[in-house]
Amino acid sequence: MGTPQPSFIFPLVVGSFTAVSYVFLVAVYTVQPTPFIDEAFHVPQAQKYCAGKFKEWDAKITTLPGLYLFSIGLNGPVSWVLGRQLCDVFSLRVTNLVAAAFMLSSLHKLLTFLHGTKVDGWKLILAGVNLSLLPVMYWFTFLYYTDTLATLVVLVMMLLHFHRAPTAAAAMGVVAVMMRQTNIIWVGFLCVLQAADVLGARMLKAPINTVNDAKTLVKRLRKTATKPYRLAEVLADVVVECFGYGMVLVSFLVFVGYNGGIVVGDRSAHQATLHLPQLGYFALFFIIFSLPHVPHHVKPFLRVCQRRPGLCAAMLVAGVMAVHSNTLVHPYLLADNRHLTFYLWNRFYGRYAAARYIMVPVYMFGGFMVHSFIQSRSLVFRLLYLFCVAATLVPQRLLEPRYFIIPFLVARLQTASRSWWQLWAETLYFLLINCLTLYLFVSKTFLWEDSTELQRIIW
Repeated sequence: MGTPQPSFIFPLVVGSFTAVSYVFLVAVYTVQPTPFIDEAFHVPQAQKYCAGKFKEWDAKITTLPGLYLFSIGLNGPVSWVLGRQLCDVFSLRVTNLVAAAFMLSSLHKLLTFLHGTKVDGWKLILAGVNLSLLPVMYWFTFLYYTDTLATLVVLVMMLLHFHRAPTAAAAMGVVAVMMRQTNIIWVGFLCVLQAADVLGARMLKAPINTVNDAKTLVKRLRKTATKPYRLAEVLADVVVECFGYGMVLVSFLVFVGYNGGIVVGDRSAHQATLHLPQLGYFALFFIIFSLPHVPHHVKPFLRVCQRRPGLCAAMLVAGVMAVHSNTLVHPYLLADNRHLTFYLWNRFYGRYAAARYIMVPVYMFGGFMVHSFIQSRSLVFRLLYLFCVAATLVPQRLLEPRYFIIPFLVARLQTASRSWWQLWAETLYFLLINCLTLYLFVSKTFLWEDSTELQRIIW
């Protein structure tokens, strides 16, 4: 059973987390008080909204205005009290600092809901802190980007869903889509989970956990189809329970039809494509940021390879073929040396052709780790998660670690470590990476030929 903590402990943890994050924020602002990279679009747009210019829109921005609306909703009352407008760069970046504090709370609540009866409560607190420190996500707490809020609202949506509040979760789904359009995939994820729960409860009196459960469900649905009134009752239950999610999905389809695509603004650099190696890059991302958990999975992976050599060989061949025929390189990846992925590609993947193929077994191990983290969940959850990860990543041509944040968190939340050494090793590991990232940002500067502004390196 989980061990409860005194009521004041978690607020103290959140306060300490926020205080440390504020120090990072000030350090970033001290060396970079002007908008940086994508902030050059986001900050002016938010300032237009602060000034009430809601009809003015920068055509180069590709996301909906959820970030800016949240900022004026958060800063507006404070501005009114102080008697001055809080839409400068620092104040806008504070938006994400506030979101990061709520992120920690949401992650802890999700971990407690999923594992609170099995894992010590103190370990769940540390696990929540660790996930909040996920380096790629944590870094963008200190810049005015959409990632922190876009992730937060998806987590809140899932928390509401797990607490059986589908209408409220669907409403949060609207907010999630306003932050980033691809979040519609996770709205669909919860919609199908809800439908599966209803069908399982009505037809099986239990969740659909295994392949046999799925087969039994199909048989009973076929039998029920001979009684139209009974089938209508079941389908009506599904529609009622999924109505909120369904409305969000239908509304999004209407938006896509009206807009002519998912992306708003400049679509030239965000064309949907087929990029299967993205799944391998995500698997590598999962290994890197789950490193303390890797030793625990090595032997089970090798046993699977020994027991099912045919399947592993087929996956290896498929991976090599995908890398060979479908490796795409976005122009941004080759041109923008302010991102760590630029150096990863140009000094490893791009320089050594064989490296792309050598990494395929590593991707397989990463995929095995992902499966291990979600294997305790139902069959529907596992299959649906894999589908949603593919739907999120495969259409993206650009290798961008920020795309991996939500898929990573969803998988990692499904298993909570019971090992203190793993948890503390992960804490120190993430803190080290975040400190090194900050050090790199502060100390490693360079100039572009066509600009007098100092350039810096981020994720």
